[in-house]
Amino acid sequence: MIEVTSVAYRDELAELEAERDRLRSMIAYHERPVVERPVFAFPQPPLWVRFVLVGIAGGIGALVVAGVLAGQISLSFVVFSVVLLALAAYILPLKFSVFGTSMRVGDLLGFVGTFPPQLATPGAPEARQRLLDCEAQITKLKERH
Repeated sequence: MIEVTSVAYRDELAELEAERDRLRSMIAYHERPVVERPVFAFPQPPLWVRFVLVGIAGGIGALVVAGVLAGQISLSFVVFSVVLLALAAYILPLKFSVFGTSMRVGDLLGFVGTFPPQLATPGAPEARQRLLDCEAQITKLKERH
């Protein structure tokens, strides 16, 4: 009888400790510091990807030129599009600070479409409460045994 309770005790304790470790790692993952990344720090793609991208850009450019020459696309639309895209590429990564919070224009535009805004990690209070309950159960189990 003593062995059965000892085995059950060890199993229950191991399950509770595993749950505690899982909750701690989940909370630590969601509370990790946000690393400020450089604006244009993209990883270097392989050489063949660069050739494919240049080919795609050249193909799109050829289609636009063909459309302009055929009269299907107006030249003013092409100029407007190029200027607009260049302006967006310049403005979106700009940083500004409001009430001590620094953000980029592109991040602000990303928040526009989200309602209600989720500034806190969803489920964080519940995870903390579950962690406290789990630690309390571990303490009770150790005191009983």
